[in-house]
Amino acid sequence: MIEIEHLTKRYGETIVVDDVSFRVEEGTIAVVVGTSGAGKSTLLRMINRLVEPSAGRVLIDGRDTLSIPEDELRHSIGYVIQGYGLFPHRTVSQNIATVPRLLGWDRKRIAARVEELLDLFQLDPAEFAGKFPHELSGGQQQRVGVARALAAKPALLLMDEPFGALDPVIRGKAQEDLLAIQRRLGATIVLVTHDMNEAFHLGGRIAVMDQARLLQYAAPAELLTHPAAPFVEQLTGTAERPFRLLSLIRVQEAVEPGGAEGDALSLTTTLHDALARLIGLGKQALPVIDASGNAVGRISVEGILARGRLPA
Repeated sequence: MIEIEHLTKRYGETIVVDDVSFRVEEGTIAVVVGTSGAGKSTLLRMINRLVEPSAGRVLIDGRDTLSIPEDELRHSIGYVIQGYGLFPHRTVSQNIATVPRLLGWDRKRIAARVEELLDLFQLDPAEFAGKFPHELSGGQQQRVGVARALAAKPALLLMDEPFGALDPVIRGKAQEDLLAIQRRLGATIVLVTHDMNEAFHLGGRIAVMDQARLLQYAAPAELLTHPAAPFVEQLTGTAERPFRLLSLIRVQEAVEPGGAEGDALSLTTTLHDALARLIGLGKQALPVIDASGNAVGRISVEGILARGRLPA
């Protein structure tokens, strides 16, 4: 667990991060959003002390990071930046092995870990281990960057605009890969982005910053239904808010008794996707099936719209 308590950073008379406090539970993803200059990246870098706080503190599993030697702290935290920061003259294998080598792992253990991570990220070791970064696509570089950050098995991963350089198709795949890896490894992740769609897709909780201050830290649905400030409402998108809310809710939460004709939807389909399917087919309702293919009810346009209404 990460506890950020009254964290502040000043450069002379300029306050870059102003008295920020929030908690990230173990095994969850917290996303920090805001406009350029809001203090997002500085906040992230204070967690691993790449930037020293002017005031306040960061606790990781109850331990004040100021009491941890810098090298020990940074080697225990994975860190991924936009552009991935790969060493251009090192192979994929050598890049991934960077922190384990610094920690003194033996060659056999390092080789096994590199192969494990390449397999995990669906990069064939025989094909990719000996390649250099310039020989990789953007998506492949991104995966190697995350693999390197995870090499020493850190419980905490910090990510600063990790997908910003990817095109939309590859970016969507990279986000899904991150969610799958996070579920498998149970890592705690703090991720900075300016993309609200990305924040809603990845974040279990979202911290909204503006002009160095934290305006709200809440679950995505709460940001949409109860924004704490006009800026939060603006950032989450006035027109898009009902659709974003529907993208957070699954069919299983809105399934109705009864039947319907047409191609069935699964319980795990989002209401956003279900509504799109209904509109596309010109249907008022479609059947719903469970994972075994058994009919469990139906989903209707009327029921979805009721779920998408925001508080007055």
